Amino acid sequence: MKASKSLYFRDLSFKYSKSSKIEMGLIVSKKYGNAVQRNLFKRRCRSIFKSYMIDNNIGCALVVRPKTKGLTYTTIKESFNSLYVTLSY
Repeated sequence: MKASKSLYFRDLSFKYSKSSKIEMGLIVSKKYGNAVQRNLFKRRCRSIFKSYMIDNNIGCALVVRPKTKGLTYTTIKESFNSLYVTLSY
């Protein structure tokens, strides 16, 4: 991602660029928690990414990074919803 923009919604940091290819990368350090917690966060992000970006065909390359530990599903979903609203216009 050469020309990317950064956005921060609640406890997530997004780096995105418009792209014809729909893709997402996740950066979750060990400071977030043990492997179970990190993988749960990743699964939740992938699921929400699919429901917002892939199903609505929003072309973007996206990198997601959590800013705090133990994010709930609703917090992640609200952040992705804000990102979706921003990208869909």
